[in-house]
Amino acid sequence: MELISIIPDFQPRNDPRLLGKAAALKPVFRYTAYPFPASCQVNGETVSLKTLAERPLRRGDRVLLDYGRHLVGRLTLNLSAAGSHMDAPAFIQLDFAEMAGELTENPDAYHGWLSRSWIQQERLHLDRLPAEIALPRRYAFRYVRLTVLDTSPKYQLVLMGAECRAESAADWNKVPERRFPDEELKRIYDASLRTLADCTQDVLEDGPKRDRRLWLGDLRLEALTSYVSFRSLDVIKRCLYLFAGTRFPDGRMSANVFTEPEPAADDTYLMDYALLYPVALDEYLAETDDAEALADLLEPALEQADWVLAHWLDSNGAVKPDARKAGFIDWSDSLNRTAALQAVLILSLDACAALCGRARDGERKARYADKARALREAALRHFWSEEEQCFLSCGQISIHSQVWLTLAGVMPEGKARAAFEKALGLPGAPRMATPYMHHYYVSALLKADMKQEAEAHLRAYWGGMLNAGSDTFWECYDPNDLRASPYGGMIVNSYCHAWSCTPAYLIDRHFIPAKEENP
Repeated sequence: MELISIIPDFQPRNDPRLLGKAAALKPVFRYTAYPFPASCQVNGETVSLKTLAERPLRRGDRVLLDYGRHLVGRLTLNLSAAGSHMDAPAFIQLDFAEMAGELTENPDAYHGWLSRSWIQQERLHLDRLPAEIALPRRYAFRYVRLTVLDTSPKYQLVLMGAECRAESAADWNKVPERRFPDEELKRIYDASLRTLADCTQDVLEDGPKRDRRLWLGDLRLEALTSYVSFRSLDVIKRCLYLFAGTRFPDGRMSANVFTEPEPAADDTYLMDYALLYPVALDEYLAETDDAEALADLLEPALEQADWVLAHWLDSNGAVKPDARKAGFIDWSDSLNRTAALQAVLILSLDACAALCGRARDGERKARYADKARALREAALRHFWSEEEQCFLSCGQISIHSQVWLTLAGVMPEGKARAAFEKALGLPGAPRMATPYMHHYYVSALLKADMKQEAEAHLRAYWGGMLNAGSDTFWECYDPNDLRASPYGGMIVNSYCHAWSCTPAYLIDRHFIPAKEENP
């Protein structure tokens, strides 16, 4: 599923006033120096840091540095020479990896549909040694592999130091103390916050390794997790203003926004992402009661639902079948998204009604609430199958339809468990592919009063990533295939990804003692 949309003569409708307010909300960064890795190897042999600084490196030698945790920042190398006079440049290659498995892939063999330029690899010519080389790009990594491509017969390279200056806009001092029932849940909670912290940059990025921009679906999940941890409220508000300030000419919001060199909407529209904007705004206002944000962002939020109502509903109040091509829901080429998109629209209308209530606009509040009620009734008529005892989306049974229609309050009472089990057990049915969808699955289990199953799934799914050797959570995780990629190669996968950060939110709200009981 390639989310590529090239619109001829694309002209987004930027709003200078809203973008000016977004610019004023740029966060303060916090920096942490990691002066040298936790461990290192030379040609596969573990060596001490003292030994490394005394060991000359020749053509073909490889040094693997393991910093012991995921980092987002900039690397400075301290290099020297040993032997005779330096009579030719030193030529080195640096490979950065979030997971050790990335280093086993050959970059030249990657032919996926994402740009090869996302592969974190650098080649440098060093004309003078000793030298301190500050690499200009920001990297997301735990491992750095330095390969000596060449020196000369007269001298060797010496690696004296490799300091990373990690950067994030998250404030760990704001994270409240929590008690956990066991160590496994604490490990998952901590990794969740590390994931969010490393994605909290100039905006709430979707991934610090790849894309490095603001995606609307990710934003909502990052914001939920931030509310129970770092409380990066200005960053969340900045992101909401960036989407409102970079709309399409017809008022729709892009699925993602670039922030450099200036804010700009991407020419990609995803219906479900746009519909989640009113939801995200209402959740932000519930945390902040921000009157300015309500006044500025109410109309852009309502436009997202209004556009879908005007363009994607049939005369019976159901989302048109063709809408399945306009949404994301999950990475799956075979997934029919129509029923799930109906559910997202219902949730968006609920949020629009709540927003109008906050604005004391009773007339529009009632209108959106009535429309949501009508769409719930239509969803039950069009998608529920008495024979199958689950929802069908244009004839297809999927867990995605069951999850989203449960979240939208359409699932008949007492039917969720059997519907979930049927969809998950059906051979050939689309499977959940992303932590994004797994978050909503856990949320739907909780809404269906299946708390024990929700906790078990959270532990198994996100705990599985930790057991696979990660210390942040991934963009794509298949327990049966750790090298799975929607892009054609794990070397471009993101192993610290925004939409996977929500366990801390779920744990805080549902799986640890009440806040007042915490120290």
